[in-house]
Amino acid sequence: MQSSFWLSDKNKFLLVFFLKIEAIHIPVQYICMKCRSFAGFLVFILALPTLLAGCEDELQIHSLYEPLLPALPGGWRDVLGEANWRLEWVGEEGTWNKWEGKQGDGVPSLSLIQEWTTPVLAWPYWPGLDLGPGIMRPCGALFPWDASGKKLVLSWEGGVDAVFWKELAAVDVDESETAKSNRLPWLFDWPRFREIMASENVNEAVRQDPWVVDWKEVGKKTVASGFDRRRIKPMKLTKIEIPLPAGLWSGSSPFSPLLEVSPEEPLTLEVTDSVVAWVSSGGILKCSSSGWIYRPW
Repeated sequence: MQSSFWLSDKNKFLLVFFLKIEAIHIPVQYICMKCRSFAGFLVFILALPTLLAGCEDELQIHSLYEPLLPALPGGWRDVLGEANWRLEWVGEEGTWNKWEGKQGDGVPSLSLIQEWTTPVLAWPYWPGLDLGPGIMRPCGALFPWDASGKKLVLSWEGGVDAVFWKELAAVDVDESETAKSNRLPWLFDWPRFREIMASENVNEAVRQDPWVVDWKEVGKKTVASGFDRRRIKPMKLTKIEIPLPAGLWSGSSPFSPLLEVSPEEPLTLEVTDSVVAWVSSGGILKCSSSGWIYRPW
């Protein structure tokens, strides 16, 4: 499935139609139930002109929201300095939009459709250190769950949610299933997901750092057979020792602890098959269970 999943004009018209039903406090389920009888169907037909009136003018169901970026983790700020940001969000047309700049450059307000869960991601990066977007983990938000008034509050936990949203949307599925399946991100039960992630039902290592989960694999299995919290578990870890310059080292996850390397001892890390980065004032380390490489700045 393509990331540009959004509604066609026909489906958008139907969305507004059903929203108007809800707006006058007639549940869609009630209408469908009543239409099973001839009398109910007649009532529905008589009400149809009123329900359709003005739908065309309301196809753009959106409003502007100001994204609020969180503070950088202390380790990143101390080691790397202030960041540039790449902001990514799904706009009204159903495709990903992008903005890059510093936080003080005037982060744009975002136009977001109201009736679907919409992801927003913000990737920190440091062009002066050749540390581009995608190396350090993002913060993010899900609209409307993280909206407060006309502000959208991004968080480091929200970055995990928004990336999982992308993984769900990226799974190739039958088009006939895309509009109705609650396994797909725009209809997924995000409040319940967040409740589970914060509960003791989830592995402690995941609660400490949710980036130890293979969210791509969880996304594939969720779309295929439904969500199962037992799949939210750390990837297989391998312990490695790496001789590195002494100093403070900060991981690519905002949840990873700041590590201090002494001149006498190597840095000991537990890594997975996925490549992660560790940074210091002197350079960057990229490592996985397959090996590692260190590059000075």
